[in-house]
Amino acid sequence: MGHLLDQAKKRQKENPGTMYEGIVLQQLVAAKLSIIMPEVAVNGASVADDPTGRGGDFNIGDTAIHCTTAPATLLMEKCQSNIKSGLHPIIITIKDRVKTAWDLAADMGFAERLEVWDIQAFLSTNVHEHGRFSKDERKAMLADLIAAYNKIIDACETDPSLHIEYGN
Repeated sequence: MGHLLDQAKKRQKENPGTMYEGIVLQQLVAAKLSIIMPEVAVNGASVADDPTGRGGDFNIGDTAIHCTTAPATLLMEKCQSNIKSGLHPIIITIKDRVKTAWDLAADMGFAERLEVWDIQAFLSTNVHEHGRFSKDERKAMLADLIAAYNKIIDACETDPSLHIEYGN
């Protein structure tokens, strides 16, 4: 999974101004969620939460899921707002930024009311569990995840080059 985000990050450096890594991260999360919960509302990565009335990138039950490659104070303030509204905030980010998110939340005094997950572990755990820890089933699950991701790219994003090719 990490290589997908590495490719997006490299592409982002080559094309400043487009946040490929963040789009891929958010839409991989969307793909994973849509497999287990097809009713989950999915938006384009550039669609802001506030104007759409969402507490995060994904609102599921009493949970607001935030996807980011760069946790910052503004996101932490949104998480605090989630808590005040009775929501449980979860941040899904890249491995190198997990500690950043925890540190910011600790500095703002609410780390114990937040969860921070590494995107690679989040997706890998799902692929292994739903693939029943079997090589063939894991490959099939990964193919399903990539197919769901590509369908989301077609429906929600404007750049078809965000598609992921996967040959198992």
